[in-house]
Amino acid sequence: MRNSLLFVALALALAASAPAHAVESYVGFGISQAPDGDLRGFSGDVDTDPFGKIYGGVYLNDNFSIEGAYHDFGTAKFDGIADFGFDLDAHAWSLGVRYEYGDAAWAPYTKIGFFDATTKGELITIAGTQRINESENGLLIEGGVRYTPNDTFSIRGGYEWFDFDGGSNEGLTIAAEFSF
Repeated sequence: MRNSLLFVALALALAASAPAHAVESYVGFGISQAPDGDLRGFSGDVDTDPFGKIYGGVYLNDNFSIEGAYHDFGTAKFDGIADFGFDLDAHAWSLGVRYEYGDAAWAPYTKIGFFDATTKGELITIAGTQRINESENGLLIEGGVRYTPNDTFSIRGGYEWFDFDGGSNEGLTIAAEFSF
């Protein structure tokens, strides 16, 4: 939680440090594909939800922006083996730097940053049900293309990767973005 507040404070400080007349910002929301059946080393019939995210950013110049996001990793459920299973819900905050290669209607981009994630839920073992409440942080990388048909609306598609200690969460993502 403390790291989440640090991310928000840093984003606000960077936004406040830019001259008021030069601030161009954006907000967006998107969805990512759910991971496949192999989730952090558990292979089998893992039931997962697609990921959702809400993000916003401030352009530092024509190519660079600082971007913060809330990622809802959805839920993951596994109950394919007797006396073993899990029901987990996870989310994360992230802060990163995005670079766009050019300013044409179709502009490729890359983003690198850090995330702070929380996973809560239940683990079912032979000894009974155990509550899980874990926090983790790590590297976030995203790459893709942003299509901008006009000055205020964009569609963004790409690949997002989160480096967790026990594996990674990753997937193709699509988002709608509004500039102001």
